[in-house]
Amino acid sequence: MQPVFEPDFQRHSYGFRPKRNAHGAITQSLENINSGYQDIVDIDLKSFFDEVEHYVLLELIYKKVKCKATLKLLRCFLRAPILIGGKLQKRRKGVPQGSPLSPLLSNILLNELDKELEGRGHRYVRYADDFSVYVQSKKSAKRVGNSIYKFLRDKLQLPINREKSGIRRPSTFNLLGYGFVSTYKKNEKGKYQLVVKQLKWAVFKSKLKYLTKKTIPVSFEERILRINQLI
Repeated sequence: MQPVFEPDFQRHSYGFRPKRNAHGAITQSLENINSGYQDIVDIDLKSFFDEVEHYVLLELIYKKVKCKATLKLLRCFLRAPILIGGKLQKRRKGVPQGSPLSPLLSNILLNELDKELEGRGHRYVRYADDFSVYVQSKKSAKRVGNSIYKFLRDKLQLPINREKSGIRRPSTFNLLGYGFVSTYKKNEKGKYQLVVKQLKWAVFKSKLKYLTKKTIPVSFEERILRINQLI
């Protein structure tokens, strides 16, 4: 299915696609911010993988894949029961997590959102179900946020987490483990640079401290290899 749907995916979708990764998403986000698009609509989808409506997803797949056998197999996959408390319970909606197929199915569904944003000419970044839209004023951000909420609710049947969603400025925005801080350089007013979130930085330092302990019984070459892998 990947070769069938990949050509239709949009350029600012970076998650679980060939030759695309989180680094690309973060770089694009920084470029948007430093181009003056510093009012950010940050939307968190509520339990995305648990909320996907099967009929909406299957209709999108059927438009490109007319194979009944494939669709029957997909239905079986989507409706596989869940073991809860020792009992099997029917799955009414949602996509099983941990499968190689799940990221592709999420991209197929959320590509509809990407196309909507592209059609409106918005700057945005999406990595799987993590996405943000970049505009130039708080007023525009409110308008865009409301319209996206309605699109997700009415077209894709997806709820958002209102507590975790909102309008951010670069200094209060985080993306895939990174934050944004002012460069404080001469003639660079309003420019930002990437910084690792405090929690991620603390975890990194803790792991580095362990790898550099003299008591670890490994060769110097092996130690350097492990440090490079961590970095």
